[in-house]
Amino acid sequence: MKKSVREGVQSRRGAEPKRYPREIDAILLDDSVSILLHPNLYKEYFSEPLLTVFPIGESMGKVIFEKIIEPRNYLAHANHISIRQAEQILCYSHDIIDSIKGYYEKIGVDRLYNVPSIIQVSDSLGNIKYESEISEVRSDVCVPLLLNSPNNPTLRPGDVLSVEVEIDPTFQKDLYSIQWQVEGYIPSFEDTTNKFTLKISNSHVGERLVLNCFVKSNKDWHRYGANDDCLMLLYRVLPPIE
Repeated sequence: MKKSVREGVQSRRGAEPKRYPREIDAILLDDSVSILLHPNLYKEYFSEPLLTVFPIGESMGKVIFEKIIEPRNYLAHANHISIRQAEQILCYSHDIIDSIKGYYEKIGVDRLYNVPSIIQVSDSLGNIKYESEISEVRSDVCVPLLLNSPNNPTLRPGDVLSVEVEIDPTFQKDLYSIQWQVEGYIPSFEDTTNKFTLKISNSHVGERLVLNCFVKSNKDWHRYGANDDCLMLLYRVLPPIE
């Protein structure tokens, strides 16, 4: 960063510390744009958050910022700007903000708990639930889904039930673990992959066969105490045909 920029920041903060609590707050708009569009800095830090608004890179950013800064300077000195210039300030500013917001949503920073979660589940009976349907029934404990009501495909002893979940792909697979549980059975945890297979036996017969899928990040804190997501799948198993 240029010496003049550093000295300007120190001077403004020294004169008005309450107005400029952080160094970045005391940087002038022109200097902010120069830092943002510096070829090396842009490539390493800013290109991805601004990709939507500047798809061809920092050269496009320079053109867009000029259309914001020029009329802004006119206004700062109480000079007139055209309606078209006002429209450009509003539209280009919102485009930049939306691009940054989209980036942070993509990496999960918009969430209160940025942890891996289940975004899709499907099974061998033909059931499939997508993220919107899963989120709709998500509670502060688990996601309960009844996947074969009396009018849907049934399970009987001898059948093989397979269930597969998809985890939010913004999280690398080595950052979390998956565990499946057949409630009420020992051993409780049967598998550690995103796909679980269970051969139905007479002991599974009943109104509710409960399968739990737990997702747990490698962090030392978790959204739901011991886990970051829990999917509870409820199946109806009919008696064997005699």
